[in-house]
Amino acid sequence: MENNIKKVLASARYKPKHDLGAKIWHELIIKEKRNTYFKITSFSLLGLGSILGFISMFKTLMTDFTESGFYEYLSLAFSKGGIFSSYWKELIFSLAESLPTMNIAISLTLIFIFFLSLKYLSKQIINNKYMGLPYVGA
Repeated sequence: MENNIKKVLASARYKPKHDLGAKIWHELIIKEKRNTYFKITSFSLLGLGSILGFISMFKTLMTDFTESGFYEYLSLAFSKGGIFSSYWKELIFSLAESLPTMNIAISLTLIFIFFLSLKYLSKQIINNKYMGLPYVGA
């Protein structure tokens, strides 16, 4: 009985097709191209979105700077009188209070996101040697 099992298992041994390795390698390349295409598209859209958001936020930031009176307080610091030397603490506090800090923080965050996506986009292009190959669908 044991000999029969050995014969059956020996004859039923899996023998792969001669081109199986090439097919697996081809599928790996297709998946790598798909992943690269997805990453490049994602980082490009993220960078574009952050730049468009920054342009909009920059307009809002400039409007908030003019409405807050920041420029008036800043002009007092450079006036000819002795106002700055006499009241420098109050002037500094007024300058700090009139800054639109939330808009500045959002603008800097959008700039940071843009540069981060630019970094990862360039890393994707350089490391994967993406040469403009078209997207290969599944």
